[in-house]
Parts: sequence; structure tokens; C-alpha cells
Amino acid sequence: MAGTFFGINVAASGLAAQRAAMEILSQNIAHASDPAYKRQRLVLSEGLPLAQSQQANYAGSSIIGSGVQIGAVQRVRDALIERRLLLTGQSCAQYDFMTKTLQQLEAAIGEPNDTGFQNDLDQFWAAWSKVASTPDSISIRAALLDDAQAMCSRIQYIHQQMRASIDDMNIAASAGVVQINQITQDIARINREIAVLPTGTLESNGLMNRRDSLVQQLSNLASVSQFGEDGGSFVLTLGGRVLVHGTHANELTTAVDSNGNRVVMWANDGEAVKIQGGEIKALYEVRDSVIPGYMDQLDKMVATLVEQVNALHRTGKTIAGEDGGDFFRADSTAVNISLDSSILDQPRLVAASSVSDGQDSEVAWAIADLKNWIDPTSGLTINGLYRELVGTIGSDTATAEKTATAHQLSYQQFLTQQQSISGVSLDEEMTNMIKFQQSYNASSRVLSVMDEMLSTLIERTGTVGR
Repeated sequence: MAGTFFGINVAASGLAAQRAAMEILSQNIAHASDPAYKRQRLVLSEGLPLAQSQQANYAGSSIIGSGVQIGAVQRVRDALIERRLLLTGQSCAQYDFMTKTLQQLEAAIGEPNDTGFQNDLDQFWAAWSKVASTPDSISIRAALLDDAQAMCSRIQYIHQQMRASIDDMNIAASAGVVQINQITQDIARINREIAVLPTGTLESNGLMNRRDSLVQQLSNLASVSQFGEDGGSFVLTLGGRVLVHGTHANELTTAVDSNGNRVVMWANDGEAVKIQGGEIKALYEVRDSVIPGYMDQLDKMVATLVEQVNALHRTGKTIAGEDGGDFFRADSTAVNISLDSSILDQPRLVAASSVSDGQDSEVAWAIADLKNWIDPTSGLTINGLYRELVGTIGSDTATAEKTATAHQLSYQQFLTQQQSISGVSLDEEMTNMIKFQQSYNASSRVLSVMDEMLSTLIERTGTVGR
């Protein structure tokens, strides 16, 4: 049969188990408001039965249990849901970045607006109509030049805003690489700390929670994939190549491409990093495709405007009967559009007439009527070309907003599922607290009874004949 003190050992194991469970419960409650924390639970198992533990068989008697055995501390998590959460988080970050960038550009351009470029263009056509109505007025011709110069400045401003967005994203690319390198170094350091700790402890689990949070931050920047859980077997890949392997992190850097833009490279061999999601993916798309497309549309509108106005202006006569020259610089693009140097501040050189005496207004009327002229290539007016640009920006912004909202809803659904599994429920913890408390009290009662039995054995036996 079991030893005299065996029952005390069984009760003591129950006390130790419930006390350890209460410590884990206290840790859970302390982190109830931390969304990155994964609740933990203590794994308890039945101790080896007495006969098995002593390698003996007791014929004619029941095998006696040896109490409860304290096992590892588990993080409560669902790896599949966490992977989906990581992927949807990448998409959220990607389209949130795209939405914010396009919204900023849309706000900078300021269209549709009564004071935007569309208004400047309308005033330019109206100024030509005024010149046509009063061809002998120098002041009205001067006002035309002022309106034209204001329009040119507005076009340059729009181009500058687009260029500034690209420059900002190049800065963001460099900053993103610095952030990625810092995060991967932190993850490698945490893996080193995890590797020297026993698995299934509060300390190692806390480090894993911290690492999970860093992986989510990293995933929001670039599309990383995670494999393994332990410190040594933990692997992060980026674009099919290893970014972090256990305690080692591969560094990234940036280089300038042929377009003058910053691209992310592997520091060890200079190969371009294949980024398939996250903020940097959105940065590449907006910087390398979307905004250059807007610039091309703006340049097309400017080229059409300059070509058509100059062609008509060269056919005209000045107020002094001289041949008209270019109204705009012939090599004008959105970045440098301006009045031709020969006409700048020279209202008398505005060629509004078709005859040498400068008294008719045929050319001025023709230029004013360009507002209604339709470009045979695009089927749009000059105003229409600009409205198409504004519409494209607005449409792209709206699409990005809708896509971001859809991914955000998906992310929230997975986050809710993840929190229902890994998050701390105070109601559940309170229920467990009562259960652990009652179990502790019961074990204490068993220990008290065993103590009374031993006292009886010690104090009341062996007294015959005294």
C-alpha cells in the first residue's frame, strides 16, 4: 500500500497546481486590454499512478493515483486564423496607404473647385473673348497675359504636387527599409532569448507575443510569410527569400533606379526585393504607375493646349500689323509651361487679328473657340482632357477607398475571431478564478484531514501499557 505521507503529497500537488493556475489567470487579467496579448492556460495532467511510478504491482489492491502534474503554459491561439489575419492586414495596410496618398494628391489639386485649374482655363478662354470684343484695348490684352500666366503657374503647381508625392514616397521607401531592418533585428534578438528559455513558460510566451506583434508590423510594410514557431526554427520570408532565420536577420537597403526612384534591395547581393503586398507595394504602384499616368495625362492636355493656341496665334497679326509668333513656349510641358519670352509683358504682341491693320478679331475669336474644339485623337475638348484627368484621380481614389473598406471589414472579422480565441474574457477568467479557488480550498481541506489522521496515528497509537 502507499506510504503514510502519500495522501499529503497528493493534496500538496493539488494546492500547487491551483496556485500556479491562479498565477496564470492573474497574468491574463493584467493583459485583458492588450490586443496583442494571447491568453494563456496551464496544462495539467494526471500524475503517474503509484504502481507504475514505483515499477511494482500490488495484487489485490487498486492502483493509487499520485495527484496532479503541472505541465507547460500554453498560448491559446489558432494558427490558421492568425495567418489569415496577417494576410488581410497586409491588404489593409496596402490600400490604406494608397487611399491616403491619393486623397492627399486630390486635395492638393483642389478639383472640382471654383478656384481650381478648370476655372483658370475658363478664364483664359474668356480673356480671349474679351480681346476679340475690344481688339484695340491694350489693358485687356495685358489682362489676357496675366490670366495666361496664372494658368501656366497653376499647371506647374499641379505637376509639382504630383512630383512632390513621388518624392515623398521615395523618402517613405527609405524610411520603410530602416523600419524593416530594425524590426527584423528585434525579431532575431527575441529568437535568441526564446532559444535559451524553457518552452511553455510565461517568459517565453511573453516573448512570442511580442514577436507576433512585430511580425504584424513587418507584414503591414511588406508581404512577409512566417514558418515555424520556436526560436531556432522560426523563418520569415519576403518575396521568396529568407528575411529572418532563427537568430539571423538579412538586411535590406535601397538603391536609385533609372527613373530616379528608390527601390528596395537585398543588402548582401543587390537583388531587387519582390514585394507583393503591404505599404511598400502600394508605394511602388502609386509612385511608378498611377502618378506617372496622371503626369502623362496632364502633359497631353498641355501639349494639345500649346499646339492649338500657338498654331492659331502664328497666323494672326499684332495690333501693329506684325506677324504673330508663339503664344506659349513651343517646348512647354506641365513642368515648365509659360508664355513665350517674346510676348511676355508685351501685350501689343498679342496676335488677335487676321489682317495687317489689326482691327478685326478673327484669330482671337478662333482661339476663344478652342474651348469647344474637339481633339480628334481623344474625342475630347481641351477642358475635357483636364476633366478626364480629374475624373481619373477621383475614380482611383474612390476605388482605393472602397477596396480599403472591404479589406478592413474582412480584417475586423478575422480579428474578432482571433480575439474570441486568444483574447482575454474577464467573465471567463472570473469563472475560472472561482473554480481554482474552490479546488484550492478542497485540496486544503484534504490536507487538513490528512494532518488530523496523522495526528491520530502519532498521538493515539502505541500507548498500551504506558
